[in-house]
Amino acid sequence: MKHRKTIFAFVMFVVLCAYVPAEIAFSAWGRAVVTPVAFMGEHSAASAATSTWGDTPAVAFTAKGIAPSGKIGFTIDLEFSNANAYVSDNAKVWAQPFNWFTLTAGQFNEDDFRGRIGASEFGSWLLPNGSKDEDNIFYRFKASQGAHFKIEPLVWLDSPYNGLMLEGAFGSNALGTGVNKLRAIFNLLNNEDNEVIGQKDYNETDPLYNGDRVMTVWDVYKAMQIGIGYKIPDVGLVRAQFVGNNREVFRWGEQGGAPDVNLETRLVTGLSNNRDADTIEAAFYYNGVKGLAVDAGAKLPLEYTDNTNFAVYDRVIGTDGEDYSEILNPNHNEYTVQKPYVVALSAAWTPPFLDAFTVTVRADMSFGGKIESEAAGVKVTNGYNINAWLMPSYKITEGFRAGVDVGLDMHGADTLWQLGLPPVKAQTDASKYVDFGVGPWAEVSFGGGRIRTGVVIMLPGSPRYIFNPNSTVYGIIPKFTGEPVISVPISLTYNF
Repeated sequence: MKHRKTIFAFVMFVVLCAYVPAEIAFSAWGRAVVTPVAFMGEHSAASAATSTWGDTPAVAFTAKGIAPSGKIGFTIDLEFSNANAYVSDNAKVWAQPFNWFTLTAGQFNEDDFRGRIGASEFGSWLLPNGSKDEDNIFYRFKASQGAHFKIEPLVWLDSPYNGLMLEGAFGSNALGTGVNKLRAIFNLLNNEDNEVIGQKDYNETDPLYNGDRVMTVWDVYKAMQIGIGYKIPDVGLVRAQFVGNNREVFRWGEQGGAPDVNLETRLVTGLSNNRDADTIEAAFYYNGVKGLAVDAGAKLPLEYTDNTNFAVYDRVIGTDGEDYSEILNPNHNEYTVQKPYVVALSAAWTPPFLDAFTVTVRADMSFGGKIESEAAGVKVTNGYNINAWLMPSYKITEGFRAGVDVGLDMHGADTLWQLGLPPVKAQTDASKYVDFGVGPWAEVSFGGGRIRTGVVIMLPGSPRYIFNPNSTVYGIIPKFTGEPVISVPISLTYNF
């Protein structure tokens, strides 16, 4: 019933737009994947319909409106999948009171700075962990409910050198759940004297105590995402940004109870994908040569300390079936955390002398991650990870293209240290693997869409398991045995 109401509301919205004196544009995009056959040793399966990122097809519609003044408008994306209808990327209102300033509010994905080159459409069929997306080069501005601003201070210059942009996004400080939780005027009292109404007898000697456990304006803005970019004429785009978070803002749990059970970290409401670490990112996109595009980025997560109940090490099983339980932090020891550094490189080339041929390469590397605590006597060093792709293709006729996707995923062994004299080293098999995948494919395109299919061979370097916390009998379930996996996905994509 809820699904039908959402569809009806959208249809009525479309009809209403026809009578509004404004420019309204509609578009649509979606994808479904049918896999008639898949094999792994003696096992076989088929799926009637999925997508390249989930378990069901996606059918999406977009409406964009702009007032006759050209100074204010909206964008809404509605998607149908998993038997539900919901807003997917955008439900935002924007205003541009000046040519150099734009303010956006709502749910949004702003991609001026985002990475430009993705990996394979069949990534999740070629490698157990799939491929990296454009955000791994440079993270987009994104919020579930937030605000975004864009400043172009040189837009008034009649010059190709006016491409300087400053952009930022921030969320809200929230009081619990329910009505008015995002309204600033109803969060003021909650920030008075570091006290939460109904829970004023907090033990300041408790190791969880933090004088800044309630949110202030500073807590919100230190969690914001802010970036700067410059379009270099005939060269490309250089950009850098800071992605913050507010991991040290504590608040009592909604259900009451003992502080060591219900005291929790409350992230700034609205910003999607709050990071565990404040992160500095930089990237450079080059398109100064005809037919060539190169995008390279790096992420530098800043070291931080944490004493909340987070996972120190989450590998659950080894290749020999031995159970490695998760290492948590139940005693709230203070850990020093360094998230892995990331370097990503991508390129797409269509030679001017052979414009029917295109080759795309992508390499994503992470290294240097660690987490340690002298008090707990535990240290974990994360193994390196290299995720690499080679994707050549050739346009045989105007509507027919063929290619092959090749993927490689390598992960070095994580190392667990029990600190002491001497320290004890335990290298786990579960974290070390080399996966390989290859998939020749053919694609037929026509007005408004395309169909792509291929024979995809996945070679997992080790058995894979998924953890099922809701099952006491089958808590760890095999996903891949390590044998070759052969599948025939058929992807249907429309765009009009």
